[in-house]
Amino acid sequence: MAFYSNDVIEEVKSANDIVDVVSKYVNLRRRGNTFVGLCPFHHEKTASFSVSSDKQIFHCFGCGVGGSVINFIMKIENIGFQEAIEYLAETAGISLPATSNFDLEMSKDELVKLEANKKEMYEINKAAGRFFYDNIEKSAVAKAYIAERKIDVKTVAKYGLRLFS
Repeated sequence: MAFYSNDVIEEVKSANDIVDVVSKYVNLRRRGNTFVGLCPFHHEKTASFSVSSDKQIFHCFGCGVGGSVINFIMKIENIGFQEAIEYLAETAGISLPATSNFDLEMSKDELVKLEANKKEMYEINKAAGRFFYDNIEKSAVAKAYIAERKIDVKTVAKYGLRLFS
């Protein structure tokens, strides 16, 4: 997995004007300092999608989606963060660092230590998951919360939220 520094990410963001990027997907109209249009993420008849060229952000007041140009590309193209950075870099003609994987610059001892830390973190997360999985049935508050949120039984089973015996 590639790792990009904050400087590289900021360079990619600043090289891609959000209004230009969003305009490829959404018909935008200027309204004061912002641009508005129909949200591409949900069906609507009245424009609730707003793009700020000053702040370089977007927000839909209908569905609540918002963020930077990276968030927009992630959502509209259904891709991850790394892919969005690469997509926007290519669009802007920016060449990303050839060796962006920090593991390549580490010594063998550092890699062994990193792998041990990863395994330890995985085990800690697994233990925490087991704790919550085993104890959620004992909590009336948790059961009420799940019921109030109307979380589907399939979702409860999929994510290990045993509740109803």
